[in-house]
Amino acid sequence: MTSKKQKAVLSKKIGWVILIGLVIFDGLLDLIFANGRGLQSPIWKPIANLLGISNPLLLTPIVFAIFYFVVKGGARLIKKIDKIPDKTEELVLTTLIIVYGVFDLWLVLVYFFNFTLLKNHYYLIPVLIIIGVAYSWWAENKIKKG
Repeated sequence: MTSKKQKAVLSKKIGWVILIGLVIFDGLLDLIFANGRGLQSPIWKPIANLLGISNPLLLTPIVFAIFYFVVKGGARLIKKIDKIPDKTEELVLTTLIIVYGVFDLWLVLVYFFNFTLLKNHYYLIPVLIIIGVAYSWWAENKIKKG
């Protein structure tokens, strides 16, 4: 009898493919439904203005670079602080995918179904933090147990 060991994290290859898809999907949603207004956020506006970008899809390489450094830096911190020897990049990447995926799901609900439970997208931030922390805590425990 073979036992299937449950994986707590995605592989790097699959994780990056999914994250790239989510970023492009987010850019498309912004372009189609919000006419690129996502670039007017306090985070993206200075970058978009500096580069002269008005199409959110053209900002995706910068988003990928930021996520790359977040994954690398986060993995380093987890190795150091939480004493997890391996799968740290996969853990950060999978957490980022889950959080970004929930955000994109919220956008789909807003744009396609006029979901108005949250009047402002900033109200979603605590929810996303809780989801990310809860998953990371669970996955860390799975990784530590081996």
